[in-house]
Order: sequence, then structure tokens, then C-alpha cells
Amino acid sequence: MLDPSLVAVTDVLATTPGVMFCIKATDGTYLMANLAFAERAGLEGPGDVVGRIAAELFPPELARRYEKQDAEVLATGRMLTNELELITRPDLTSGWFLTSKSRWLGSDGRPAGLVNLSVDLRAPDDAAAPHERLAAAVDLARQRFADKITVGQMAEAAAMSVPQLERSFRRVLGLTPKQLIMRFRVEEALRLLETTDRPLSQIAPLCGYYDQSAFTRHFRRVVGFGPAGWRDHRAMASNT
Repeated sequence: MLDPSLVAVTDVLATTPGVMFCIKATDGTYLMANLAFAERAGLEGPGDVVGRIAAELFPPELARRYEKQDAEVLATGRMLTNELELITRPDLTSGWFLTSKSRWLGSDGRPAGLVNLSVDLRAPDDAAAPHERLAAAVDLARQRFADKITVGQMAEAAAMSVPQLERSFRRVLGLTPKQLIMRFRVEEALRLLETTDRPLSQIAPLCGYYDQSAFTRHFRRVVGFGPAGWRDHRAMASNT
């Protein structure tokens, strides 16, 4: 049985726009979810999520990734905080989210489950438009994401100190300067994987990665698939 406070939180988040929310038991079974999470899984409503596990809702590689995250949070008690993720929706469109996971303890003090929250990020162009100095840093990152651009260079472009820039990024964009650079790199990799037949060894340096293995590790962490797996997954999904 869920703690009443968790039920109250779920009620608040049931229809909150741009937020996906779910609660899992320690065995990975979904106990609760909001409408946004159900829709992301291609289901009609939260009731279709309850009682199922990630492997029943998501492609195998994604499900394994989520299970690994869950196991680490449950075992250590350390929160997964603001993990930048690219989430693919059932219609094959993609969106950037910041995901956090926290262990939920029962009345006996033992792990009882997991609380998961993913917040949809606004596009940098839209968020930065009213902030000209911040927009200058965003533009620099967009133009030079494949180079060894530093947060200091972005701060200089915005005429801010590094701490000022980082605070402004979190407040306005919902992510850090380094996360924005990584976002642009992954988005370019996605474009090249989907629109060209270039091998991964060529795509990696074009997107700012020093070698193919580093590219593959980061891409898998953010997207949930390795680059080759993503290319195959998209090709299969487009043909169905």
C-alpha cells in the first residue's frame, strides 16, 4: 500500500503539463503513473501502466537501461538527479527531458519502491529569446559544439561570470551549459544517423567526440540506444 503522501503527490502531478511521473515497486512493477507517462508508453491511460514492468512497455535496450538505473538507486539510496535524456514518443518525435529518480522507503525503513519524475525542457531558442546575453552563449554553443568549447568561453560571449551563466542557464533553460553542449552534439548525431549512411567513425568527430567509443558511451547514456542500435531502431520503426 502506498503512503498517503505519495498518493497526494500523484494527484497533483496527474495532469501537470510537461511532466512524466511514475512510482515503481522494488521488483520494477509500476504502481502508479500519470497520463503523460502512459501516453509516452503508447497507452491510453495510467490504468494501462499499473501492474506492468518496463520490459513490457519499452524496447529492450531502453528497458534494460531503466532497470539498471533503478537498481542502482534502490541499492545505494543515491538519487539520480537531473539526468539529461532524449525520450522518443510513440509518434517517433523526440523531446529532451531532465529525469530524477529517488528511493521510497516504507514504514519499516526498508526500500519499498522508486519515484520517477521527468520534466520536459523548453527549446533553447524559445527560452533564451527574452535574454539577449544568454542567447549569445546559446548561439556560440550551437555554432561550436563540435569544438572544444568551454563554459568560460560561453560566459565571455554572454558577458557574465561562469557562476552567473550557470545560474541563468538553470533558471531559464532548466539545464547546465555543459548539458546544452551535449544536447547539440547528440542532436547533430541523430541527424547524421538518420539522414546519412556515414559510419560511426566519421560521425563521432563531426559531433565533437574524440573517438567512436566515447561517442557510443555518451549516446547510449542519453538516448538509451547505442548509435548503431538507434539507426536500426529508427529504420525498423519507419517501415512499420
